[in-house]
Amino acid sequence: MRLYEAEQRLAKCSFVRISNGEIVNLKKVKGFDLNFVGTICVSLSNGTVTYVSRRYVAKIKQLLGL
Repeated sequence: MRLYEAEQRLAKCSFVRISNGEIVNLKKVKGFDLNFVGTICVSLSNGTVTYVSRRYVAKIKQLLGL
């Protein structure tokens, strides 16, 4: 299954695409760090740290109400 197909099947309120290669479960997000200019750092509950690509920053900010 391709990533865009998985994105369409997953619940829109629980999962969000943050880059061309990653979809994250919002229920597992520990926090968002907006300190970096133009990027958003995402910390997950299992200790994984990843970044939102520039293409998806506006979508994440809208989702967070920023």
